[in-house]
Amino acid sequence: MVLLWVATFVVSICWLFWKDAPFDAEPITVVLGLVSTAVTALLSEFGSRLEEEEFSLPYALAYGYVNNFVEPLISQLLKNIPLGSPRPKLYIYVPEKLNELEPRNIERVIGRIRMKSFEDKVVNLEFQEGRARDILTVSGTGNKRVYFDFPNTLLSLNSLIDYKMESRKNRFSDSIREEMAKDYIVKFRQVLESLINTKDLKEYVFFVDKNLEIVFDE
Repeated sequence: MVLLWVATFVVSICWLFWKDAPFDAEPITVVLGLVSTAVTALLSEFGSRLEEEEFSLPYALAYGYVNNFVEPLISQLLKNIPLGSPRPKLYIYVPEKLNELEPRNIERVIGRIRMKSFEDKVVNLEFQEGRARDILTVSGTGNKRVYFDFPNTLLSLNSLIDYKMESRKNRFSDSIREEMAKDYIVKFRQVLESLINTKDLKEYVFFVDKNLEIVFDE
């Protein structure tokens, strides 16, 4: 079990800081979903503790998401933008509940996008930093287009919640689970906003929820 914890921790660190890793560490991190347990085990083993705000899973996920996806995406879009084109815009879907990021629920969101007479399409973009990645685009009238992403890396929070619920012996309380998830999602968004402001990406990156209020530039 300790080896599994250590392996999970190593994979998550690769995803956060090794942009040209020879494997796609993000989905591995999501599937394993044991980063919080790994951190807890390692800190306990070596007898040291870090403040929760300095080393929390929501912070780590937000940091990796911005540095390994959001910033490279915006940089690549600006590099390839034709003369006279509107600024590229990325909409990040921020859920109220973690299950909104599960595949079936994502399909429902995409269905609601189509009901708004928006066209969705998956395109493959090759980043200067790292490997190519599929990106969802949403187009409105006049072929105006924005980019759209579901941060499914947030699903890793399920394991953190499972761990905390088990330690508190109230793992079967759905209301407590949902409240805990909401708190972590809020923290994730706060860190995203802070990093986006710090990196001067605010005019390119926007947040959207289930209301899907998408604005296309003229």
